[in-house]
Amino acid sequence: TAAAALDQNGMIVAQRIGANRAVSEAGGLPEQRLWHVRARAIILATGALERPIVFQDNDRPGIMLTGAARAYLRRFALAPDRGLVFTATDDGYRAALDWHAAGVVVPGIVDPRAASTGDLPARARAAGLRLFAESVVEGTSADGSGRLCTARVRGPRGVVEVECDVLAVSGGFEPTLGLHQQLRGATRYDARLGAAVPATPLPGQWIAGAANGCMTTRDALADGARAAREALRSCGIDVPGTACPTPESPALLEGAHEVIWRVVAPDGDESRSFVDLHRDTTVSGLVRAVGAGIGHIEHVKRYTLVGTGVEQGRSAKTNAGAITASLTGRPVADVGTSGSRPPTEPLTFRILSGRAQGPMYEPVRTTALHESHAALGAIFEPAAQWMRASRYPRAGETLRETVHRESLAVRGAVGIVDVSTLGKIDVRGPDATWFLDRLYANDVGRVAVGKARYSALCHLDGSLLDDGVVIRIAEQRYFVTTSTGHAATVVEWMEEWLQTEWPERRVWVTPVTERFSTIAIAGPKARALVARLAPAMEVGNAEFPYLAVRHGTVAGVEGAQVARVSFSGELAYEVSVPWALGPIIWRAALTQGEDLGVTPYGLDTLQALRIEKGYIIVGQDTEALSTPYDAGLGWMISAKKDFVGRRTLDRRASQRDGRQQLVGIAAADRETCLVEGCALVRAPGESPQSIEGHITSGCWSATLGRHVGLALVAGGRRRHGETLYATLGDSGAQVTVVDPVHYDAVGARRDG
Repeated sequence: TAAAALDQNGMIVAQRIGANRAVSEAGGLPEQRLWHVRARAIILATGALERPIVFQDNDRPGIMLTGAARAYLRRFALAPDRGLVFTATDDGYRAALDWHAAGVVVPGIVDPRAASTGDLPARARAAGLRLFAESVVEGTSADGSGRLCTARVRGPRGVVEVECDVLAVSGGFEPTLGLHQQLRGATRYDARLGAAVPATPLPGQWIAGAANGCMTTRDALADGARAAREALRSCGIDVPGTACPTPESPALLEGAHEVIWRVVAPDGDESRSFVDLHRDTTVSGLVRAVGAGIGHIEHVKRYTLVGTGVEQGRSAKTNAGAITASLTGRPVADVGTSGSRPPTEPLTFRILSGRAQGPMYEPVRTTALHESHAALGAIFEPAAQWMRASRYPRAGETLRETVHRESLAVRGAVGIVDVSTLGKIDVRGPDATWFLDRLYANDVGRVAVGKARYSALCHLDGSLLDDGVVIRIAEQRYFVTTSTGHAATVVEWMEEWLQTEWPERRVWVTPVTERFSTIAIAGPKARALVARLAPAMEVGNAEFPYLAVRHGTVAGVEGAQVARVSFSGELAYEVSVPWALGPIIWRAALTQGEDLGVTPYGLDTLQALRIEKGYIIVGQDTEALSTPYDAGLGWMISAKKDFVGRRTLDRRASQRDGRQQLVGIAAADRETCLVEGCALVRAPGESPQSIEGHITSGCWSATLGRHVGLALVAGGRRRHGETLYATLGDSGAQVTVVDPVHYDAVGARRDG
């Protein structure tokens, strides 16, 4: 299925591989595959769609297009007890005839045309079906449950109430031009069809068949052959013209049809005449738009939201344009229809999230240690633009077993992990301290040379932008780290303030992420390993305390930076060296720490360790409006200085108790898996449900022997000990709200 049109004759195409998920997974195949195709010639043979008719109370259950009624009958053997048809074309008679053949009571066929002389109307008359000629459906009624029960038919002799439980409607057919319009392809109004047809194809493209306004099978085949010959010739392939076979199937639009978009409400109440059933846009909404002075159809679309639903207005935009034209007294051709956006067909999130796409627009970034990880059998996963080692499985190990082993190694001995992807920014200049103080929430100016401080950036509205470590290398120079995903964002944020608000400040901001390889050494035996790697460096707790930074020779690499910071909750050191020299530190750590039980670990284990410790990832454990107070970082906010976002944070609304606040959650059942994104409710099965929050991170904790996680819960800090339920499908798993720090709450292991 072609879902989107791209520049330079490109298309995004979704290929269905497995008939269902079970078949796909059993065969080792994805359910779908996404293709990015660029072609010398493209033929758009996208067909036509049936158009509804707007009338009062046309949104009741039981009202559908005639094509849908036939599909329910032929594909699923579903039929009504009494089915009424309202059609302006001969094609609508097919539904009535199919129903009649299936034994359905057909009380009549409502046709606005004065005469219906085609084959299908003749067959309907021969079958004894009642025809309401020169008539329209002007409204419907419902029973006590809201379902359709009668339709009001207005004809030359007045209004008749017709009992029915399904009303099949057909206002004609119109070309499907979503792909053509996505690239701003021109259209023109065809008065015969009452719809837009292509004006001229785009370069390298040909439009054929019903999409080109050819609504008979014979014409569609001839047009398709014509488009194929021209497309082949454009590629240097000459083919002789051949006569098209004579089709046996009847035409899509057999006989004359009447262009009808709307039946005026009999009582003048157009608030119940729905133009767009997806957006609940009514004729009265279009009247308000026109009354507000809005005339351009694209402006009407945005004012009323008509055509912005999941089907991109394919069933509504022609009617919307025609009704707007009638309200403004302009020709339909002058008003036109609104455009189209991708995708033209539904795509699963699963197919869009897949990263195995070959060469992409953004280059895949790897660290200097990538080959070292691969040599150890690492499994990689994407993290922002990077490919990072997620785990290092041994033969026969499952994911859980690997994470279990790596986690226990870090908690019990020592582990090493590549954290080179963390953003790194060199900030220097006479005003560097002043500048960082205005951006970060805590008092950066009080950080001594050779020290580090964990801090956070806020947006103007006080919400969290990113967190990281600010290291003071010299009086006028800082080494600032960011999360992997926000590295570029933080640099742009800094540059924006320097260039637009404080251009007079003497500060230089330089991104240096790929200038340094960084390896974290974590665990109770980390100090012993660092002492072996850097024998000239004092690494005792007194000489090298938590959040201290030293420079020296590590594994023979001079000028290495060693920072005592931790994202695992263990005693840890982050060693940064010039990018290409990272493998030297990695190999030395593995060699010299072998008797200490050194174990490389990846992102999966890093996730588990940081969740156990209650460390957040901004953007995963926070929402768009989460503040430092919500994330449990209120302790870092300085009361003595101003910074970006401070004014909003000082408002009571930013600190009110009922906000979504970070908490820990522990599963009551040892084997219950806490799935990220699951809603948290008070009790499963209740209706309506009151959602208290959602799980932001979850993992199996090898240290604690159960599943734990982090969550955002309304008023979470005062709800420790409360029982909630994590919803997953129809089931609910019991969890307990606890403190975010599941392990070593006082930080003795990290600080010792």
